[in-house]
Amino acid sequence: MIIDLPKNVKKIIESLNEHGFEGFAVGGCVRDSLLNKIPTDWDITTNALPADIKKIFKKTFDTGIAHGTVTVLMDGVGYEITTYRIDGDYTDGRHPDSVSFSKNLSEDLCRRDFTVNAMAYSPQKGIVDLYKGREDLQKGIIRAVGDAGKRFDEDALRMLRAIRFASQLGFEIEDNTFEAIKQKAKLLVNVSKERIFVELNKLLCGDFAQNIKLIYTSGLCKYIGKEFSKLDKRVYDFYPGKFGNKKYMYWAVFLEDNIEAVKKILSELKSDNATKNNTYLLISELKHSLPESDEDIRWSLHRLGEELFYDYIKILKSDKRNTDILDRIDELENRCRRILKEHHAYEISMLDITGRDLIELGISKGPKIGEVLEYLLKKVIENPSLNDNIKLSKLTKKFI
Repeated sequence: MIIDLPKNVKKIIESLNEHGFEGFAVGGCVRDSLLNKIPTDWDITTNALPADIKKIFKKTFDTGIAHGTVTVLMDGVGYEITTYRIDGDYTDGRHPDSVSFSKNLSEDLCRRDFTVNAMAYSPQKGIVDLYKGREDLQKGIIRAVGDAGKRFDEDALRMLRAIRFASQLGFEIEDNTFEAIKQKAKLLVNVSKERIFVELNKLLCGDFAQNIKLIYTSGLCKYIGKEFSKLDKRVYDFYPGKFGNKKYMYWAVFLEDNIEAVKKILSELKSDNATKNNTYLLISELKHSLPESDEDIRWSLHRLGEELFYDYIKILKSDKRNTDILDRIDELENRCRRILKEHHAYEISMLDITGRDLIELGISKGPKIGEVLEYLLKKVIENPSLNDNIKLSKLTKKFI
């Protein structure tokens, strides 16, 4: 089996070989290549020590030198090269207490999480597969390397990663590995919420995200967070959508029936504010009945803005429960396009009058300006023909 390595990856391995060292592409890039997917990252492992790597390559950065990782820069792209290593105990359930470097590739591969991620490749030696990772790939199985319990003791996040791979690849988790997840689930409380949030985002975005139900059946749901643990079992009847990299859309679908808890759950998981707020806005809109009139659409645009409104449409279209009303949703989208093309106002900034104009009409600076602008926007959303400076000035005089 030949893997088509990128030019720079091949060059790095060749340079290591020329200086008397081994070099292999390793981990997820090998897995993805065997699945005919394009790897997002290419990691390289070697028996060269960090000091050797820095001598061989001109541009390097010490990105994780304590754990044997040096980043080599080529053509503006960084490639992580890590020395073969043996990890000591994991007291904190995340980082090894000590790391010792090895000259043996097999010792490096045995510390990895799952068999499908424990393969290495070089043009000279081909695929090195000591744990039947290719066989598990062909069978569609996620299996821990060696003792599953020990792997999860080393890093409890690996339990969530197993489910994430099931979501991304559509694989089943091997029985012994899944049983170990059940037994070790409580270790997840030791993992930072930020790391958990990253994995959940990847999980929800997977092509087989219905496998999120494994979070419930494994018991991991109890240890993700206090608010998360309160989610009803029905939440896990999740249908995956195709929403690109807009993670807030996946969260909106997942938490649609839990609007009261959305902000609490995402705050607990240390979500960024944009994801938290956009998720809440979309779920709030999904609770409304489908907009019927042009005025309804303008109010929706007022609540969401243009981008989120189209995200709302995509969620409606992706919902298998909406099969019978897809024509209505298409019509709604077309009417929205027309409204936007005709430049109907749905935000204060779109009004044909400004705060300065209001001051000239005799309104004092301060909260009153905002109050009047809100009033005028309401009138314009109800009747777009009023969005004219003269008409708005007349409305203002009546209001005051």
